[in-house]
Amino acid sequence: MNFMIQRLLFILLLAVCTFTLSAQDKQFGFGFRAGLSFSHFDGPSETGPNGETLESWTSDKGFHIGGALTYKFTDLVGARFEFMYSQRGSGYKYDGPSYYVLGRNTLSSTTLKGTRHQIMNVNNAYFDFPIELYYKLGKFEIFGGLNTGFLVGSSAGGTIKFEGVSNGNPVEPFTLTLDHNYKNDDAGGASIERITINVNGLTYMEPKTLGAYYEFAERGKMQYQTIDLGLIGGVSYYINEGLFLSWRYVYGLGDVDRNQYDISLQTLNTNGTHVPRADNNRSLSMQFSVGFSF
Repeated sequence: MNFMIQRLLFILLLAVCTFTLSAQDKQFGFGFRAGLSFSHFDGPSETGPNGETLESWTSDKGFHIGGALTYKFTDLVGARFEFMYSQRGSGYKYDGPSYYVLGRNTLSSTTLKGTRHQIMNVNNAYFDFPIELYYKLGKFEIFGGLNTGFLVGSSAGGTIKFEGVSNGNPVEPFTLTLDHNYKNDDAGGASIERITINVNGLTYMEPKTLGAYYEFAERGKMQYQTIDLGLIGGVSYYINEGLFLSWRYVYGLGDVDRNQYDISLQTLNTNGTHVPRADNNRSLSMQFSVGFSF
């Protein structure tokens, strides 16, 4: 993470030098901004047997920082190109009927049926390249455009609490930790440390911590899409000629994750394979910034 921020600061330094060399041209300007981001994913929820909602997405906090090059068509109208480091993630919760496979990929594997309480926070980091048009109205500036984000980091953490039965016999509830690195984890990846779960006279040694693709027999590309396209719109208020406060909204246009990993947590197929869902989950983000323009 520190290396990515160092690269960003280096690029900002190059932008400053570029601006300095062209400072005599009043049509060009330079600026920077930094602040907090509040983002979440938005998509359809899996529904339970009585039509109840089983999944929910909640807002997750992050930060953004970056610089901008501005071209002024007139004193009121112009175009802006930005380079940003942005964190855009989401909280996630599943609460309802589900399954859990003990002894996965072994001859003694068994599938529990019961209730899953799963919570996790997804943290995605992007290099964003917004391109905007702006219009000034006194101390205010309204702007809009297109954002292209390139995923440079993706992780998540959380827990699964499971209460279930096997062949009609109750199983003692257990809790597992989720520690996901979506870029580096392998299929079936999990911790060496184990917990003991007793079922119908058999003892299962389950991983205490599960990787991002533990429930998958094989792994393809990373779960989250490498490119995230979105629309941008917002407003800035200039306290003086340079210092400004800004709010903007980033609306994702595409599915933020890949369908390969979009599966039902409620049921399995009769042969034990996952039930695909292929939902369209968008990334939505609000950014509150403090910045300065030259």
